[in-house]
Amino acid sequence: MMNIIVNRYACLNLCLVETMNYQHHFHAGNHADVLKHLVLLQLIELMQQKPTGFLLLETHAGAGLYDLQATEARRSDEASGGIARLLQATQAADTVPVLIQTYLKQIEQFGSVPNLGYYPGSPLLAVCALRPQDRYIGVELVPKVARELSRNLAQRPMLEPCIPDRRVIARDGEGLAALKADLPPLERRGLFLIDPPYEQPQERDDIAAALQAGLQRFETGVYALWYPIKQRPYLDRWLNRIAKSTPRPVLTIENSIFPDESGNRLTGSGLLIINPPWQFDTLMQPVLDFVNDALKQDTAAPRAIRWLNPAQ
Repeated sequence: MMNIIVNRYACLNLCLVETMNYQHHFHAGNHADVLKHLVLLQLIELMQQKPTGFLLLETHAGAGLYDLQATEARRSDEASGGIARLLQATQAADTVPVLIQTYLKQIEQFGSVPNLGYYPGSPLLAVCALRPQDRYIGVELVPKVARELSRNLAQRPMLEPCIPDRRVIARDGEGLAALKADLPPLERRGLFLIDPPYEQPQERDDIAAALQAGLQRFETGVYALWYPIKQRPYLDRWLNRIAKSTPRPVLTIENSIFPDESGNRLTGSGLLIINPPWQFDTLMQPVLDFVNDALKQDTAAPRAIRWLNPAQ
């Protein structure tokens, strides 16, 4: 049986949950998911080049599996601009990067290929790629969604050799707090995916503080922070602020479907990665090029891998 830990919340936190509009199932399979999930699979693959296990911790895990034919997903139809466009591009291409092939094989297990059925979130993609010596913790703020995550993880495809249930934990709680509470990991190796909703005014300050707390407890961990691309001047100042707060190597990987602008429209997404594994940037460049060509809706839409703190 899956492990799930249910916490009690004060009224203030419950009220906060009720005011949050972000829900993963409205955005499942969109252009941001495609980038985030490809990055995650590449990071896992590089972490597994060493035989020792590692902890994969997700701070905002969601439910883990989403029906792309459900009312919520069909209402926004974001998957048509994400995974659907990528599938079309791979069918027309002579050569497809190996990582993208691996990603499509993963989601095929859930019915996303060739038709848009169920799409796995990062928890199921990750756990299906982990080894018996690895460990997974998925934290989700909303208790109901955390219970759904636990059920979906328990019913995941089991391909040997794979991570056993006892090493897979879903729990409800404040995700950013886990960067302090769960670190350092027993394995002394860790990959931490941080995927906040970016809905509260103070959220970016909270994220920067949580990253600092995590790095103080576990400086050598790999931290992958997803972010939306909008208000470009403000975004760049915030990313540089995070990079300057640590002496560790930091890079960003970004894919946009529209050109950058200073306004509030979402033009793309990116991930800031602290301590990226060796050759991550080199391996991801052809993948990013393919994804950008497949998903962009404007010929001027940029993609980029940038070092904010160069690797030493």
